[in-house]
Amino acid sequence: MNIKNLKQMIKLAAFDVDGTLLPNASLKFSDKTKSVFPALKANGITTVVSTAREFATIGDFLEQLAPVDYFIGANGAFIWNNKEKNFLYKSTLVKEEVIDLYNKFKDQMNGFSVTDFNKVYKSPSLNLDSWFIKPFKHNYHNFEEAMLSRTDLFVITINCDNTRELSDQIEKYIIENNYEMEISARWTKGFFISPKNITKSNALEKLAKHLNLTMDNIIAFGDSSNDYEMIRDAGYGVAMERANDKIKRVANDVAIDCEYDGVYWKLKELKLI
Repeated sequence: MNIKNLKQMIKLAAFDVDGTLLPNASLKFSDKTKSVFPALKANGITTVVSTAREFATIGDFLEQLAPVDYFIGANGAFIWNNKEKNFLYKSTLVKEEVIDLYNKFKDQMNGFSVTDFNKVYKSPSLNLDSWFIKPFKHNYHNFEEAMLSRTDLFVITINCDNTRELSDQIEKYIIENNYEMEISARWTKGFFISPKNITKSNALEKLAKHLNLTMDNIIAFGDSSNDYEMIRDAGYGVAMERANDKIKRVANDVAIDCEYDGVYWKLKELKLI
């Protein structure tokens, strides 16, 4: 597709955060990355931050990147209208199922956490000094059944050393009990469990429909397994250099990594900013 056609087609830009806009363990975006959002807005393109992060771990990122139009969090479990400060959509886990899963498998893992709006409930064993959790550990509380809400349980994160073995075991248990949840992404040291049919891509599709757009009108940037569908389904999917081959195979393009402001340079190259 030539750049002229792309400029006419793209009306919405969606960005993963960690490893895409922000180097892992960093809490501050570069000036070039921050300049992307006002530049896209000036060109009439709606901006979306689409991440595994949710209200307990997004910190001041939306303010740093302002203006951000929409926040898709917990890998697609909700769409937050960042201007009007309300949910456009959300899908939550079932409280009783979360409690049962925790009690059944808590001794087989290094850590369990479930997000509940702006708090996270965790197993006592969870390491709070990881680069992802440490800046937000004041939002993490020990798992207490009575404290869990019924309205905002967005994503479970399980940390373990035997991802394939434990995730297969849990997947079998979920299916046997017909629970309204599924494993949504895996990595070497753990996996996510989300409400059924939740991906960043599905949330983007809902948002596009709300804005009278289609997936063809979207450019999406990402680097990890939870970005796979979004990069595959977007009109123009961009994988970061660090992404694995499975992700790169479904992308239209590859950007240099966030340490070198890859998103900024790719958008410049495509003449979208």
